[in-house]
Amino acid sequence: MVIRDSQRQALQQSKQDDFVERLMAHFRKVWPDNVAAIGPGYREWIAAGVVAGNRYGLQTEQEIARFVNLWFVWGRGFEDTPEHRWAAIILHDKERKSHVKIHQLSYETKMRLAARKEE
Repeated sequence: MVIRDSQRQALQQSKQDDFVERLMAHFRKVWPDNVAAIGPGYREWIAAGVVAGNRYGLQTEQEIARFVNLWFVWGRGFEDTPEHRWAAIILHDKERKSHVKIHQLSYETKMRLAARKEE
């Protein structure tokens, strides 16, 4: 049996669409107010987060879901903003493994949010 590139691409797209659907359902429960504020563009917003996570070398669904969660915390594309340069440094580091990147992003987020509460 031979699987053509077009068939492989269709299968991959179907798999990604399913992942986006599962993320949408999950984040509706976790961030209902944010999801409502995003409005009709919610699917595209989540899909863009998945694409960004892939672009930064995140490999597992869990890593990508954690990355998308950070978009809810800091805002879509936060990693490209000057005030979140720390995130860009982590994400663009080719030497860091994907699980290390997401752990460091999550840890740094936790520390920065805790520091805000102390102010």
